Amino acid sequence: MKRKAAISFGTIITLLFLSLVSTVCNRNETNPFPTPADGCTYFTMDYELPQTQSAEQLAQYLASEHLEYDLDGWFFFGSLVDSTTPDDLGIFFIAVQRIEEEVDGFRIPTVPAIVGFNSKSRGNYLFRGVMSIDIDPLVSVSSDPWSVNLTSPLQEGPLITMSLISGTMGQVDATYNLTANIPDIDGTPLEAEVQIRDRFGAINEGDGTASFFAQFLTDSQRDQIMNSKDRKVSTYLEETGDPMSCQGSYYYSLPLLDVENFSIKLNDTVISNGNDGLLWMDYVVQSYDEKALEAIQDVSWQFFAIQLPEINTALMVIEITTKTGTLPIAKLFDLESEKTLNFASKAKQSWAINEINIEPVSGSKWVSPKSGKEYNTQHRIQLMSNDYPADFVVSMITDDQEIYIEFPDGNGGVKKMIKYEGMATVEGTIAGSQISGQAFVELQPVGGRK
Repeated sequence: MKRKAAISFGTIITLLFLSLVSTVCNRNETNPFPTPADGCTYFTMDYELPQTQSAEQLAQYLASEHLEYDLDGWFFFGSLVDSTTPDDLGIFFIAVQRIEEEVDGFRIPTVPAIVGFNSKSRGNYLFRGVMSIDIDPLVSVSSDPWSVNLTSPLQEGPLITMSLISGTMGQVDATYNLTANIPDIDGTPLEAEVQIRDRFGAINEGDGTASFFAQFLTDSQRDQIMNSKDRKVSTYLEETGDPMSCQGSYYYSLPLLDVENFSIKLNDTVISNGNDGLLWMDYVVQSYDEKALEAIQDVSWQFFAIQLPEINTALMVIEITTKTGTLPIAKLFDLESEKTLNFASKAKQSWAINEINIEPVSGSKWVSPKSGKEYNTQHRIQLMSNDYPADFVVSMITDDQEIYIEFPDGNGGVKKMIKYEGMATVEGTIAGSQISGQAFVELQPVGGRK
């Protein structure tokens, strides 16, 4: 009988060491990217983040402040249909966000909030805004059930509230209530109350399990994507495992929110009310490192939140331009879209970078008398695909939908926010079928945030 070879303890340690080195080297070969930075959003295909694991945990996530990131917020926008004059479509938005700002050398969490109303007949916005420090009792956020309250020591009652009044946040049939009562510098209040019901549920605007939404590409990433077979960011992320740390956001939307009732008042006088309309909600969380902040200097974008309620379909098209180039993204969602573990819908159809074309319609240019900036009020969007082509025109319902705001920067100066946003009609075809709907359009020019 042959004797077994003796193996010394030292040999065992050597073999274990070589095995560990081999494992690490192989891991680096398959995943050559650095670990995502703390406090940064990143792409992942694992269900490691709490919001990815169930509908209840997504609801908790959507209903909470996330102080571990630089920015998070709730943004509602869309149309209101007046009962008396239904053809005079109303435009409404209300937003609350938390963003870190530098004041006197310190970074502090601030809460800018805004509410606005416009209509075809008005032709310009009524809006009010507030800027709070993120401390109790000025700002309070509850996650069970969700509610957001902004108050002022100068006013009885809240400035803005957002709340879940029934159902599960982010799920079908959840009902929300939005209110505002904010005076301008002369004391004239703009009041709003809007109740909405979700017919669709949450959608993943981004990729992977946590809805990571890339907002710019490095040169090497762009080269790899454009040299790949399908030229899609999502395919690149899935095949390489690149986390794109701090290059984007966690981005969820509620794209089809039916208005059940609303009232808009100016100085206690009702200027519009009814029980019809359609809103869209975005919830965005993000942070940027130094490399990302450098890339997004003078960022501009074109954003189209397209709602097709007759066929229960939503389509988001955006084109972001940074120092590293232009990144177009287009994704379509409907009731047949596949769901993730947290019941958020994945995109039913997405288009490659080279399949997305957004062009202004000739003769549609409008010049703002306030800022002097030029905007196109019509855009033709073509999404080229063999199995799911789209071709439609987005037309603003009224020309003057610019928002121009000046406010203190906290350092003795003045900051400006200039952008063009509002309602548009949508007419064209998707996958060979005629479509008709509406869109909320946001055009952020270069230098719009100074």
